[in-house]
Amino acid sequence: MFIKLGWAEKVIENWCKIYPKADIFTLIYDEKIVWNIFPRNKINNQVFNLKTQKIYNYTKKQRFCLPYMSNSIEQLNFSEYDIVLCSSSWFAHWAITKPETKFIVYYHSPARYMWDWTNEYKRDLWLNSGIKKLFLRYFINKLFFGLRQWDYIASKRVDISLANSNNTKQRITKYYRKDSEILYPPVETKRFWDIWIKIPLNIKIQDIPESYYIIISALTEYKKIEVAIEWFNKMSNKKLLIIGKWDYEKNLKKIASENIIFSWVKYGEELVFLVQNSLWLIFPWEEDFWIVPIEVMSTGKPVFAYGWWWLLETVIEWITWEFFLDKDWKDFVEKFILFHRNNLNWKYKSDSCIKQAELFSENKFEERIKQLVNW
Repeated sequence: MFIKLGWAEKVIENWCKIYPKADIFTLIYDEKIVWNIFPRNKINNQVFNLKTQKIYNYTKKQRFCLPYMSNSIEQLNFSEYDIVLCSSSWFAHWAITKPETKFIVYYHSPARYMWDWTNEYKRDLWLNSGIKKLFLRYFINKLFFGLRQWDYIASKRVDISLANSNNTKQRITKYYRKDSEILYPPVETKRFWDIWIKIPLNIKIQDIPESYYIIISALTEYKKIEVAIEWFNKMSNKKLLIIGKWDYEKNLKKIASENIIFSWVKYGEELVFLVQNSLWLIFPWEEDFWIVPIEVMSTGKPVFAYGWWWLLETVIEWITWEFFLDKDWKDFVEKFILFHRNNLNWKYKSDSCIKQAELFSENKFEERIKQLVNW
């Protein structure tokens, strides 16, 4: 779905560089948001006739498209293609191709709301209590049961399965009962280090705080940004810059003190500049894989994060990052203060951070994709 420009879309952007003449398919396309990376003329015309697209055009809410996604993806006609590259975290791997077509799926994750985050998804839709629970419980439970069955069946149509991390690989094994190859996403490490960016014209110097920490994230309930805000509210002498946008932004702004600054989503030189001039990245949530910490390490900056899941695959403990371990963040301030002191004392060497980030450069990703396509 092209309704934002995040790390999953970076994978498609990379494929477009490798195969510039390829057609692009998606279930939802928001031209106002993605036009500069994915122009409308590159999107296959079938997309604009899908029910998901028409509903999104009217509501601008992806969750209202959910009941129609499975049918929409199977309506797309891929019969004229010999190779189909698919980037999937929802329904994309449900695509139906000819038996002779090579179908390669890059899994960012099996749909989390469909499998291990079902209860959280119901809660966010207010389906766990009240009238909605009473009247919709049977329908919702049956819906998710059916979606899991079809999701499992669809996974068997894939010829080559790629996982973006070891955690995703384990989830593919558990839910789809199939093996996959780990291929880390492409990270534009050189963009964050080769050129030290001066202040871009569209960033006002007065909008940039002095000595700030940075969070880069979609502002949703899942990301636990509110917990970081609660702790920074108690550390009024520390400044936090939050870069991102989503439905949860208004809720977060209501609880944030003056030392916490919100910025619209940034791309290109604006993002690089803000990362280069920050103290370090704070990464407070669980993910299967996330490119942002690697991009930050590319500038020579360390990462302070929740020490769990995939992050253990991509950083070097005590060298390029420090972490807190309590899921309820009870050790956050204690570990944060220690990390801050170590950072000011140059414990985390820039060269070490950059060297580690280079292990995930886009060149390695591109080489493997080309091998699989040509094989």
